[in-house]
Amino acid sequence: MRRPVISGLPAAATGLGATLLVAACATPGSAPAPALGQLPATAEFCLAAERLVTRTDLPMKVEVQASFDAFVKSKAVIEGPTLQQFEWRDDSGRLVAISCKLKSADHLVATYGSGSAGPDGACQDMNRAVHALVSRQVAAPAYARVVFDPKEVVVNEAQPGMTGPDWLAPFTLTSVDADGALRIHTKGFVVDFLDPALADAPARFRGIHYCHFIAPEHLQDLLAGKATPGAVVGRLVDTSTPPSR
Repeated sequence: MRRPVISGLPAAATGLGATLLVAACATPGSAPAPALGQLPATAEFCLAAERLVTRTDLPMKVEVQASFDAFVKSKAVIEGPTLQQFEWRDDSGRLVAISCKLKSADHLVATYGSGSAGPDGACQDMNRAVHALVSRQVAAPAYARVVFDPKEVVVNEAQPGMTGPDWLAPFTLTSVDADGALRIHTKGFVVDFLDPALADAPARFRGIHYCHFIAPEHLQDLLAGKATPGAVVGRLVDTSTPPSR
């Protein structure tokens, strides 16, 4: 099987999804593990991710951007609140990954009050929750273990304002470990709205949580042995002009 070539073409929601339900299961003495009751429809994927990653049930809007350039320029805003979504597809049109510009928990709390969100979790929380459901649909998985790479945080210490292009830059979504485990990678970063170091920055650049997620369809294909690990997601952004965060 050949490695997918990712084009970032938009498409309508698939039939994989249904209503989102955030559940919890935990061992005694541990924090609840966020979970999905059902796989979300593609067009609502970032909404499901926002609710799970930032632990919120606030009503929100999702704008699905039809082009990569439009997604780069878009912002997650507190009005709505409104999230941004972009879908990465291979050359056959199969959905491979979904990128989401989410709102940070601290901005939601600052705007909508205590208990409305938080704390911020990790991007891999959503990937784990998707895997928990998708794995039930594959009777004989091609991989005995699935590992979620914990190194997901993108940092640009030299130019903190340029983190967006670093997040959007190409990366390998999945790989196989030496022991045969399937490893899922992601990239994400959070800019807290109330970070005192960024108090002078425009509000539109703060209060964000950006994540790339593996698409349920692609994960199911990988587990079923119908797809090959190694898909590359992301594109280089022209940084000659100020980028959108």
